[in-house]
Amino acid sequence: MSLFGIGAAGTTGSDRSTDEAEATGVDDGDDEPPGLTVDDVALSYGDGEPVVEADTLVVPAGEVTALVGPNGSGKSTLLKAMDAELEPDRGAVRFDGRRVDEYSTSELATRLGLLSQENTAPESTSVRELVTYGRYPHRGFFEGLDEDDEAAIDRAIDRVGIDHLADRNVGDLSGGQRQLAWLAMVFAQETDALLLDEPTTYLDLHHQLRVLDAARALNRERGVTVCVVLHDIGQAARFADNLIALADGTPYEWGPPDEVVTPDLLEEVFGVEAEVGFGPEGPTIVPRRAIDGD
Repeated sequence: MSLFGIGAAGTTGSDRSTDEAEATGVDDGDDEPPGLTVDDVALSYGDGEPVVEADTLVVPAGEVTALVGPNGSGKSTLLKAMDAELEPDRGAVRFDGRRVDEYSTSELATRLGLLSQENTAPESTSVRELVTYGRYPHRGFFEGLDEDDEAAIDRAIDRVGIDHLADRNVGDLSGGQRQLAWLAMVFAQETDALLLDEPTTYLDLHHQLRVLDAARALNRERGVTVCVVLHDIGQAARFADNLIALADGTPYEWGPPDEVVTPDLLEEVFGVEAEVGFGPEGPTIVPRRAIDGD
């Protein structure tokens, strides 16, 4: 993710022109939050075999959905298709009832925010300057910020709790602090939906919880639809309203955590023998041993 080629996560991407005609057919007066749907999709890179194939998947509007599965199961690939970064070989991904590739880059970026795994910015950029980039889809590179933009930036910085870092340079931050700064940038877009690609990877437990708590609070307070890729299925089960479990590029199961997280899923998808219990905060997982593959 580069500040100067972010696509839907901030500025305009080179592969999708911002000069496209304004899209039509979206009812801005509808108070219902938009969801994402995947219909009969096959996704691949180049001429290779499909990396992901899915008949039907739904990221319910106004809820938090976690994509889980082992490495190489297609989680990030599916997220790229949701953000219109990867065109399906067949089928369609729809956001708010409309194909994501029918949106112009700038319009999609005002409605769908993406925090990718790869984030780069000049180390001399201050945290507040970084968060400001989240307003570019609304204003454009050469338009000044107005009071609404400044207020959105302040809200985003406050929401993730990095007010004390606002004047610090990105290059001076720890990994966890940087991730919170990038999250604030995406929050500043004030979109209807958020896509978070492994936002807790390489973070200590404190910063993992800070990131997830901030996203959950945004969902609860503003009804933002959230789809997040997570490696820790136990964490995902506690954090999300819904899980989509992928195995070898296909959905194994999807639905509420209490229904999805089973000993069979942990064995067949993750190769782990484990006990599953259920408490007030969702399923609890006690791993016993790794199961050798063939």
